[in-house]
Amino acid sequence: MSDDLHEKALAAGCPHAARAAGLSIQSEAPPMPASPQLFTFTQVENLMAEEHPLRVTAQWMRRFLGRPHRELGRPGAVCPFVPGAIIQDTIWLAECSLGRGDRQAIIEIIGLFRDLFLELEPKSGEDASWKAMVIVFPNVATEDAWVIDDVQAQLKARFVDAGLMIGEFHERNESPGLRNADFRPLRSPIPALAIRHMVETDLPFLQRMLYPPPIRAEFIRSYLRRLGAQISRNNFDAALDALVTAEIEIRTPEEVAT
Repeated sequence: MSDDLHEKALAAGCPHAARAAGLSIQSEAPPMPASPQLFTFTQVENLMAEEHPLRVTAQWMRRFLGRPHRELGRPGAVCPFVPGAIIQDTIWLAECSLGRGDRQAIIEIIGLFRDLFLELEPKSGEDASWKAMVIVFPNVATEDAWVIDDVQAQLKARFVDAGLMIGEFHERNESPGLRNADFRPLRSPIPALAIRHMVETDLPFLQRMLYPPPIRAEFIRSYLRRLGAQISRNNFDAALDALVTAEIEIRTPEEVAT
């Protein structure tokens, strides 16, 4: 990180700034924040005031993402991952005060959060699949939420290549549900970016036709490379089919005709 970005991160109160400055990461029991700005889901619900951005986000996760919705198009929670992660208490939340004009600093900070995510327990085994990190940006206004989409789009390939998923959430998010194109599951009260490990059921999010064929092919290769030995035969075959389709679309019309 450049000196200017590092100073901006420090001013923003982001945990990576403290870590980069040489502050140690705590790992006491009960779990304490990895820095003064990084909290578990339980800590947020027990310690934060109702109006605190992290508490507002945690309540939205519990009451919306973690529950069924009549417009979802399938049974179960809006995000099947959330209820189990809340029970396991493996969701970490952080508040970052960077805003619309800090796009490049946000990109740098999220890259550092990615590194910290990989260092936080649980690091391996089945429990690691329940781990998530949600970084909240209360200073990004609703009308400026495009910067959250922009950062997510720029970083997704790098995250997927590392076996991670990065999701974007804000009030104006237009990403449709998988089973109901009129449902908007990624709309949140406060702009946020979320990090978690890639899992088998992420294939539909990686093979969406909205991605250009080269990007789609790259995502599916990463999926197969990271999870190929663990996934079901049906999903393995579906991923191969999607990869072949993307590769065919990459070819020029002249090549396809021959």
